Parts: sequence; structure tokens; C-alpha cells
Amino acid sequence: MRRIPITANYLFEETRMAMAIPFKHVTDDAMLDRIARQVAEYRWPRTPAGASWPQGADPATMRYIVQRWRDGFDWRAQEARLNERPQFQASVADLRLHFVHQRAAAKAERLPVLLMHGWPGCYLEYLDVADRLVAAGHDAVVVSLPGAGHSDAPEQAMGPRAMAGLMHRLMTEVLGCPRYLAHGADWGSLIAGWLGFEHPQACAGAHMTMVSPRFVAGAATAPQEQQWLAAFRERFEDDGAYFRLQTSRPLTAGYLLNDNPVGLLAWMLEKFAAWGDPLEAGQPAAFQTPERADRLLRNVMLYLVTGSAATSTWIYRGLTTEGPPGYPGGQRVEVPVAIAATRDPMFQLPPRSLVEKAYRVTRWTELAGGGHFPGYEVPDALGEDIRAFAAGL
Repeated sequence: MRRIPITANYLFEETRMAMAIPFKHVTDDAMLDRIARQVAEYRWPRTPAGASWPQGADPATMRYIVQRWRDGFDWRAQEARLNERPQFQASVADLRLHFVHQRAAAKAERLPVLLMHGWPGCYLEYLDVADRLVAAGHDAVVVSLPGAGHSDAPEQAMGPRAMAGLMHRLMTEVLGCPRYLAHGADWGSLIAGWLGFEHPQACAGAHMTMVSPRFVAGAATAPQEQQWLAAFRERFEDDGAYFRLQTSRPLTAGYLLNDNPVGLLAWMLEKFAAWGDPLEAGQPAAFQTPERADRLLRNVMLYLVTGSAATSTWIYRGLTTEGPPGYPGGQRVEVPVAIAATRDPMFQLPPRSLVEKAYRVTRWTELAGGGHFPGYEVPDALGEDIRAFAAGL
């Protein structure tokens, strides 16, 4: 395939830039047939009478989505719509990174925005947000993290700090952006923070919807801060089994998830429900609509067709190899940081006084809705908050 430079809109010599290859989703027919057969032949386990969300993935919701998967969901149609977007792969440090690069129609002196997902999300989470930013005059780059979707998996588990180095090289060496704005949710928030900490000359600001408890827990001293920490630990005791497994035994989790379509659906559905906007995702039939079911199935199918259900969890193990929690020497991120607070029921934001011990917060917004996945849930509000933050940098 002919290599095409994608840096023409930036004032850099093309010969000095890394190259990116245009990319399209093309799933093998045999793989789709295999997934369809596995879904159709799935042997359902017994569940306790009256079992529902408090015990895991709700059985009634699981059966609804699986029926939709069998009879109404068309991956080929989804794939065709995804292929309408300008997608690329580029090699950075011997890893091929997949990304969508959408350009604003009228070039303005506005920062390009890097959008980064977490787990169990994927790059699809930010496509609507990218549309809003492009309409406002920003170029938008939506990346698949290493090991997720169509991005290569590293040879060894890689944590968010190392991934930040790859993201920086993607923006500067491949796309030729001397300055950019980084946004992230979940793992993307940690990566955005590391970009601001280690590359302040290029990362003009970090926009986050989550603050990792690991990065601030040790600094909790005030009563309000200690109350927040105690409440988080109580929630994590109930909800953190996934984290403990994927951090300590990612190989075991990978065997369970990589070739088990319905099992992967349950593993991801439970988190989309538990962490989503509590006024929506937590409702008994929240995912029992074609629109909501298809959104989840797109996410699940991307991991299945790319074989990345296992490798996407390696970042959890990678986190444990990157040293003690927090920034070295008790330092903080000094580039401007914006916090967009949602109704995330699990990762509720710490008090601002505690966040400011690790980040130079210059903007704090209480979004009207959304949970842990605001790119899916409230793309208009999230896109507008990113745009407003960028305007002040």
C-alpha cells in the first residue's frame, strides 16, 4: 500500500515526519462466522432466582443483547460506517498505532486535540466528540491505545506513563503538532496527566474526567479528603475484583475473555452499567433498546475481531511496573489542567483541594450528566468543555 504523508496542514518538512498508512476495517468472513456460531451456540449458566445487577451482569439484559446480536446487529454495516472516517496506522517505537485523524474544514490557530479512551471503552467512544471539536475548528485525533483494537500490543505489559511517550511521539513526530491538548477518561486521564508532566513544552493542557485515586490518596489529609478516600475504598471493595484480577493475573483474564463472545459481553456490560450515568445506566432496562445494545455490541465486536480482549487489559499489569503511585518526588502536573466532573458513581472525583495537590487545576466544570463514559453519554457537553478549555490556552 502506498504510504501517504498526513502532515501537509502543519508547517513542518514532510521528509522529517514519520509516515502513516491509511487504514480500513476489513474483517475476515470466517471470523464473523465463528463469532456468530459461538453466540448462537452459547450455553447459558444457571442464575439465582431474581438475580440482577447487584450480582453482576443482569441476566435479562444479557439475553436481550444476545438476541439482538443474533437477529438485529449487522457488523458489516457498522464497519462500513466506521470506514467513512479518515483512519490511519503509524509505527511509533516499533508499535503500529491506530487512530482517526479528522481535520477542521477551515484552518484556524486552534490546538489539535488528542482524545484517549480507557477500559472497557475503545476509540469508538470519542467519535462523536471529535465531530463536535472539528466543527469548532479543532483537528481531532482519536487513538486506540496499545493493545486495544487495531493498535499493536507491546511485547510486555505497558503502563500509562510509557503509553504517554508513544502518544507524544504520535502527535509530534507523525502528525507534526508542536503543541496539542490531551483529553482522556479512565486510563486516558492518567495518560493525559503524564503527557502534561513529562512533555509540558508540547502538551499545552490536560483535560480529564477522572482523577486516579492512586495519584492523590497519599496526600489526603483534610477531613473532607479523608472522607472521600474512605468512601472510594468502600466502593472499590465491592467493585474492584476486575482490577485485582487484571492487575495481578492478566493472563488468566485473557484466556477467559479472548475467544468467548458472550463472556466478553458480560464482562464489559457489567462495567458500562455499574460506571455509567446512574440516572440512565443503572436503570433495570437501560441497555434493552436497539440503540444502546448496538453501541455496546460495537465496542465488544471491535475487541473480538481484533483479538485484543486479552491484550487490552495488560495496561493494568503495566501500571504496577511503573513505580510508586503518583508523580516522582511528590511533584505535580504544572501545565493547565481542566477537570470535567460527571455523575460517575464509582470514580467520584476527589475534593478540589486534593486534586490540586497533584494538578494545577485552572478549570473545573460540573457537567449536567454523564458517568464514566461521557464520550458516549454526553458528547455535546464534553466537546464544548474541551473547546472552552482549549480557547483559554
